[in-house]
Amino acid sequence: MSVDDAEPMTVLKAGSSAGTQDVDQRNGVGNPLDVYLPLEEPRLVLDVRPDPVFHQAHLACSYHVFPVSELKSRYSYLPPRGVPFLVLADLLQRAEVMEAFSSVPSARLVFLSDSTKDSTCEQEELRQADVVSYGHFFGAARDRGLVRTSHAHRDRIMGQHRENDHHDIPELLFRPSNAVRRTILSLEDGDLGREPLRVLDLGCGAARDLAWILHCSRTRTSPAGKSLSWTGVGVDNWRAALSRAQQLMNDLCLDPASSNEEQVVPSSPHCEKLVWAKCSDDGFLEPLVGSGKGRSLLTVNSSSTSVEDTSLWQECSHLGLGPLLPPAAASLASGLNGDDEEAKFDLILCIRFHPRALLPRLAHLVRKGGVILLSHFATLSDAERERAIKWHPTATVDYDSPPHEGRIQPGEVENLIRLYNQAVEPGCRWTIADAVLEPIEDGRIIKSVALRKLPVGT
Repeated sequence: MSVDDAEPMTVLKAGSSAGTQDVDQRNGVGNPLDVYLPLEEPRLVLDVRPDPVFHQAHLACSYHVFPVSELKSRYSYLPPRGVPFLVLADLLQRAEVMEAFSSVPSARLVFLSDSTKDSTCEQEELRQADVVSYGHFFGAARDRGLVRTSHAHRDRIMGQHRENDHHDIPELLFRPSNAVRRTILSLEDGDLGREPLRVLDLGCGAARDLAWILHCSRTRTSPAGKSLSWTGVGVDNWRAALSRAQQLMNDLCLDPASSNEEQVVPSSPHCEKLVWAKCSDDGFLEPLVGSGKGRSLLTVNSSSTSVEDTSLWQECSHLGLGPLLPPAAASLASGLNGDDEEAKFDLILCIRFHPRALLPRLAHLVRKGGVILLSHFATLSDAERERAIKWHPTATVDYDSPPHEGRIQPGEVENLIRLYNQAVEPGCRWTIADAVLEPIEDGRIIKSVALRKLPVGT
């Protein structure tokens, strides 16, 4: 039996036994892309095949992870729950892949078989609903201009060796928060006229928002057609989260320290640093050292200061965090002037993190035209509650967690704007550029507010 005699391939969802019957025809058999083409754009593809066969032929912009066991520490890379995506694997990986995605019903699994062997066993495999031959699958994909080849992961992910505009930079499977996406596109559409742009992600966690901003700037351009580039700094007090963040930066070739290149171009997208630090009750940023939950650098060697301690304070200062450091560190963190625009940021993120005591100091870190984005759970005013119910009737407006004292309070943002404007440098003013009530994944309503520093008269 030839490949053309095989039954049409159907779509198999992970954890299910039924699929969607092929309807398109190619040379008399089912179109193997029927599982891929209906996906919402940008179509998300996770390819878990071994490196040699992946580089020989793969779908454009697919995300590659191998071996499959690497997914155990990378499940946070997957799309949000309910967002369909294609998983491409070799038939020999079937058992392992089926187990890995058994609890991910949105994964559409397709296994590719080398059908060059004229054997009864091979042809029986092709009759299985989720199996298709390599030649059939990539033949159909090549007809639509969807096939790419590559040499190395690093070259591909950094957009090197492009042919015309048919780039092959991997499409991230996860997405940033809606507020982050809106704010980034707004800032880039405004064309601030500088490169690179800088972002500070406070409470970055595993740094998916930060990674999305940096990595995706490799493919975006300004309205004027200019290339865009972001660099960024992440801060969190949870070391385990920072370890996951570091892994993500390494996977996306965004960490210069892990680069094999002798020198990284300063304007290229990269993560400048992931900082282990906490926000103190009196509103300062304190670097952490040691093990476990860590200890504030202020409490370590309080009677004497080591060269290593001094270096850490100075590093924070050079990253542009000087205005957030406690007074006791001022003499140790000398270096950059707090008014130096180059040391400041175009965007500061506080996503699901509300460091109330630190917020008044953030204004000193923002460049002209820059934004502080607060996106967090909120205690709604009566008017806001009414609007939230009207705009999002199925969302959860009333919830117990987090407690009210940890949420954005009514009037808090307006008071913060007044405080910023009292201390703003001449020729600038702060304004609320955007304020949105929106549900998150579990249906709870949050408040997302963009505070922008603008020249007077704009």
